[in-house]
Amino acid sequence: MKPETGNQGEFEPMDSCDERIMSVINELHHRDDPIPNDLNERVQFVLELEAALDAKVASVYRPTEMALTRGDTGLTVNQGDPASITFDCETITVMVTPRPSAVQEIRLDGWIGPEGTYEVEVRSPQGTRRASTDETGRFALEGLPNDEMFQLVIRPDEALQREGLPAVVVTPAVRL
Repeated sequence: MKPETGNQGEFEPMDSCDERIMSVINELHHRDDPIPNDLNERVQFVLELEAALDAKVASVYRPTEMALTRGDTGLTVNQGDPASITFDCETITVMVTPRPSAVQEIRLDGWIGPEGTYEVEVRSPQGTRRASTDETGRFALEGLPNDEMFQLVIRPDEALQREGLPAVVVTPAVRL
């Protein structure tokens, strides 16, 4: 029996061999990278926040270029603190760094730009914790559960909102 792959160009119609390959790829995707069960709820959550609350949803920022930082022995090339997570939307950038503080607890140090005062909520399965930033946008929260999902809700003060910042910024949930 002769295989059906002879002389196929990139614009030829799919044949049974192509269909088998696509079927295997589809099975691999379903097994190894399935669509999250709660995808519809996540999308609905974002749409409701943006529509009803005038909230912006920040995304996780992943730098693509290397940054120079000063170490003990001169300049080193890296991408910052590997434990830091940066969230970004059109008008606000938030960087948080979780650090161990006690058994099964962490301290969360955070910085929000542009500078100003913000109310910050950290939501986790254990509940909600609140903090206020100083005038430079810095905040810290102690006693957060280790290895749990968390989400930040950021509310700029009225002066920052008059400058064009949204009333609410929400980050995606990430695991500490």
